[in-house]
Amino acid sequence: MLNNNSKVVNNYLSPDNPLFWSRPTPLNCNTVRPIGMCLCLAAFIGIILNGALVYSFARYKFLRTPPNIFIMFISVIGLVTSCSTIPLAGSSSIYCYWLFNRGGCQFEGVMASLYGCSSSYLLCAVSLSRCYIIVRPFHAKAITVPKCIIIASVAITVAFILTMMPILGWNEYTLEGALTSCCINWYDRRLSFVSYNFFLFAFVYCLPLIILITTNTRIYLGLKEMRNKLAQGVKTELSQKRIEMEGRILKSIIMTVLGFVITWTPYAIVFFIAVFRVPDAAVPPMATFICACFAKSSVMWIPMLYISTSTYFRLSFVDMNCMDKQGPMSSASTGTYNPYALPRKNEGAQTISVIQASKEKRCSTINKQ
Repeated sequence: MLNNNSKVVNNYLSPDNPLFWSRPTPLNCNTVRPIGMCLCLAAFIGIILNGALVYSFARYKFLRTPPNIFIMFISVIGLVTSCSTIPLAGSSSIYCYWLFNRGGCQFEGVMASLYGCSSSYLLCAVSLSRCYIIVRPFHAKAITVPKCIIIASVAITVAFILTMMPILGWNEYTLEGALTSCCINWYDRRLSFVSYNFFLFAFVYCLPLIILITTNTRIYLGLKEMRNKLAQGVKTELSQKRIEMEGRILKSIIMTVLGFVITWTPYAIVFFIAVFRVPDAAVPPMATFICACFAKSSVMWIPMLYISTSTYFRLSFVDMNCMDKQGPMSSASTGTYNPYALPRKNEGAQTISVIQASKEKRCSTINKQ
């Protein structure tokens, strides 16, 4: 294990030289190593949480609702990233130099960028779908599971194309300032590099952030207006139970979005400063390293926040057997469960009542004994 990082290394080595990819970190190993251990821990927790979500979506059909489809895709990509990408940066940080040569760097850069881009677009998709239902409630049946799958697939395809551009020559993937993880090249001032960086900042962070803020604000104001009308005795497009259900969905979406924004915003700020800095200024390598690691930890925070705020997933950990019984009930007659379409009754509330009744029955039996 490399302990001495004061060794002077030629920073002008060509990427074609194998020594370029095994340079020791310029930072203090006693600081880098614990952060690498935290990254490995985040990868482990991400595997458990994202795996739990993917398992729940795969096993319980009634969980595969239109808004949850987008979360399912985020969970799948998060699970792949937790298994394949974050351990590379974590183990390299523990050893204080990049362990996986050029091919590993490109793979790590592509997967990390793919997770960030696809999460951004998928969260926009789920927010837009809920906003559409609030703005046009009588067209809620238009938001179906197959359409959400197509939209999610298109979003991931666009994200994949964007992340492959550096491999094809528009920018490149290289080592970050700490030399223990990889990202796109922030440092080259040539037009092809700067243009890609600007495009990425504008269309992967800024534009989705504007969409997320606008749509969720519109949903919140729409639900608030409907609640005020109901309080005044005025009939609204949605029932009281439906408004409460949409409020719970909004809370879950907002918490998930906050998890993404909070973890990726510091990285985006450092990225912006590094790309558009004056020639003589430079972002400290420790700042880029910490922000990059915090952004990678979103594979843990996003599913954690979603599980903690989603009624369905909280109940799934309370009583799996009731969910197994409710699944066939939910898919009766049509074979497709969509508790968010207006013409249907609130089957989600029925799920909650069935599980709560089961719990109360068990508790009363125990008390009698």
